Amino acid sequence: MPIVIGLKRKKRTKEWYFIYLNDGREILSYIDFIIKFKIKTGKQLTEEQIAEIKSSSELISAKETAYKFLSHKPRTQKEVEERLRQKGFDKNVISKVVQEIKNYGFINDLEYARNFVFDRIKSKTLGKVALKQALLAKGISNDIIEQVLSERENIVDEFEIALELANQKLKQIKSSKKKKRTKNEQKRKIYEFLARRGFSWDVINRVMREIFNDLEFEN
Repeated sequence: MPIVIGLKRKKRTKEWYFIYLNDGREILSYIDFIIKFKIKTGKQLTEEQIAEIKSSSELISAKETAYKFLSHKPRTQKEVEERLRQKGFDKNVISKVVQEIKNYGFINDLEYARNFVFDRIKSKTLGKVALKQALLAKGISNDIIEQVLSERENIVDEFEIALELANQKLKQIKSSKKKKRTKNEQKRKIYEFLARRGFSWDVINRVMREIFNDLEFEN
């Protein structure tokens, strides 16, 4: 059986230790298993004990990593999974950790999506299309996205948001000292601006008709 030839606490931690074995292996162990198996120099360990120390310690390490990641700001399930993958954790460990965190309510994609959309409602920065793309990129499911965007429609008027942003942008364009733009150039700038913000063509067309008094805007 492998024999412990050294035990050293990991720097800047109180609960983690390196176990050095006579066969050259180095194992990172949580303190609970140092106590459980009474590990010290000269201690013999079975392969079953070593496997338990490694797997259980990895699970604890993954939990610590996930909770630390979540402590800075809310995250989606996909973001937590990606962080754990980046740290090199096994997919089965990741699955267990994420499920536990979800059970405790620390990951909730529906609430995340609602807060994400609500923040953009307050700041009036993005249209429906851009919101959907942003949420998809964060790993939010289509069902949740459709639900929160439907809720959003009961709170805000997409056209009014786009119109306000367009008028602000038009004011900037007209007041620019660098270059005086023709009406068609102004239209193009406003169209591109609203499209980048994720507003639908129908909304953009209504805005263009409103601020430029056109029957229809041709992009």
